[in-house]
Amino acid sequence: MTIKAVDFRTCPCGAKRAFEDERLAERALGRAQAKRHRAGDRKGSRRGLHCENRYYECEHGMYHLTSQSRSDYLGAAA
Repeated sequence: MTIKAVDFRTCPCGAKRAFEDERLAERALGRAQAKRHRAGDRKGSRRGLHCENRYYECEHGMYHLTSQSRSDYLGAAA
C-alpha cells in the first residue's frame, strides 16, 4: 500500500499547510474528508467530528483547508 499525499508547504502567514493552486487544495480537501469519514465510521458515529469542508486563498496567494462554513465566514466578516 502506498500513501499518495498531496504536496504542501508551510505558508508565510503562519504554521498552516499551504497548497499552491486550487487543484491541489481540492485534492487535499477530498483526502482529508475521506480520512475523517473513515475515522468516524471506525468510531461508530460522526457526531462531533472536526471535518474540513472548504478551502480558501490567503493574502499570500496560497490555499488553506478550513472547517468553517462559507456562511459562517461571511457572517463573521460582515
